[in-house]
Amino acid sequence: MASRALALASPLLLLALLPACNGEEKTTADVTATMATTDATTTAPATTDGESETSTGTTTTTAPTSTTTATETTTTAAPTSEGTTVDPTVDPTDGTTTSTTTGVMPGSCEGDAPRIRISTTLGDMVVQLDAVNAPITTANFVHYVETGFYDGTIFHRVIDGFVIQGGGLLPDLSSKPTDPPIPLEVSPALTHVDGAISMARTNDPNSATSQFYICDGPQDFLDGQYAAFGVLIEGFDVLAAISAVPTASENGYDDVPVTDVIVNSATCE
Repeated sequence: MASRALALASPLLLLALLPACNGEEKTTADVTATMATTDATTTAPATTDGESETSTGTTTTTAPTSTTTATETTTTAAPTSEGTTVDPTVDPTDGTTTSTTTGVMPGSCEGDAPRIRISTTLGDMVVQLDAVNAPITTANFVHYVETGFYDGTIFHRVIDGFVIQGGGLLPDLSSKPTDPPIPLEVSPALTHVDGAISMARTNDPNSATSQFYICDGPQDFLDGQYAAFGVLIEGFDVLAAISAVPTASENGYDDVPVTDVIVNSATCE
């Protein structure tokens, strides 16, 4: 694992204003309960840049974009796959990986609720996807998993109490080439609960490719603007560990872990 030198002398004020993480360990039952199994209507929003800001009290948190701006209140940009700051926008790339984890042969990604194990240098996380309410997004993610796309990528944007984002960059912060983007797919049955997995994108709502993020705590303001398509059912301790790593700015990217958090593999269970 490569270790990066801390690029900023002063701590980021952003993290202090983000919602606190839920310190309790979640159970599979707790998380599974958050996933709706009803056939909620899925809509594909227009191709705008997803500049969504919501103000609650004195804090404005923008969707998972990889930049942060401060006005009268503090703004947390949504994660984007380019490391640039765009108003509430998450820019993900369709990453999928077909490698084995802990010596176990990859399983099938078919069915209405495929499970994906994401093995990282800090431990394993398992997400359960919803192919009923997010068929396009789920198929896109599964494709990247089955082609081994995510192997060797990093979580390049980490904000404690907000999200951990990855799926498109290598340890040298270079971007992997992806397939064409997919349309934004949202459903009232899939919300940004604690542990939700969702697609990152640019300001264009229909720009998601391989990058994704996992919510560290509920992020309700992202609902309807970013494509949530599943939820974490195992590995909340790993999510907490990744969220807590020291970060810095590097090569135009903010909130980059000082020590690489690498995805060793992403496989179907």
